[in-house]
Amino acid sequence: MQLQNELLPSSAPRLGVMEMAAQVYRNEGINSFYTGLPAAVLRQSTYGGLCFSVYPYLRDGLSAQEKSSDAPFWARLAAGAIAGGGAAALANPTDVVKVRLQADGRLQMLQGTPPRYSGTMAAFGAIMRKEGLAAFWRGTLPNVQRAIVVNGAGIAAYDQSKQVAVTLMGEGDSLAARFVAALAGGVVTSLVGCPFDTLKTRMMNQASGSTAYSSTWGCLTATVRVEGIFALWKGLLPVYCRQAPFNMLNYMIMETLTSKVLGKSKY
Repeated sequence: MQLQNELLPSSAPRLGVMEMAAQVYRNEGINSFYTGLPAAVLRQSTYGGLCFSVYPYLRDGLSAQEKSSDAPFWARLAAGAIAGGGAAALANPTDVVKVRLQADGRLQMLQGTPPRYSGTMAAFGAIMRKEGLAAFWRGTLPNVQRAIVVNGAGIAAYDQSKQVAVTLMGEGDSLAARFVAALAGGVVTSLVGCPFDTLKTRMMNQASGSTAYSSTWGCLTATVRVEGIFALWKGLLPVYCRQAPFNMLNYMIMETLTSKVLGKSKY
């Protein structure tokens, strides 16, 4: 959806979530919904693992409070931004491969060309041979910007929302409080992160030699000029439908790991 009608006027016909899903299924089959899965798992295990495990250490170090629940909001925001930006830069190659693999079906459908890559490892090899090492860091700036905003706002929103939910519900650190916080964090993450996600996806999908986008700013201005400001929020609904359950599972697992395994205070 983020690549749909790329650099076409906003009046061009556009498919909704269910229509797009149906089109993908008809043209590419059920397996296409899991295209790039190994790269996605590799990306999430490196980016997510680094980001969410480092966050509580940064938060507590910045806040200088004895109890993690007393950490000021600015410390939560800054810790999430620093952890997210650093992790995104390190994991950028896996993101490039994931985006390229997922965009292959679209190229095949629109242009009738065969897939560029046969699999995750083949994609890593082909990009390295044809485009060089630098290609793996294409789109790093919007990726890091997205991670700073998404994690800064998203983790802080979850952390702060849980403290409020615990206070209002009077149930302590319960599953219900985490559920409410995950939903709230998902809304914030999706709204602030979708524009950066769209720019990141478009730049990472751009092959070497293409002149469509020369920079993040160029991608932003071209997209808004041709497609309108709301093009930056393409795919918002599926982004949220992914983010809310992801937050729920992710934070429950991370809270257990940081408190019981690492001996660190909870989110």
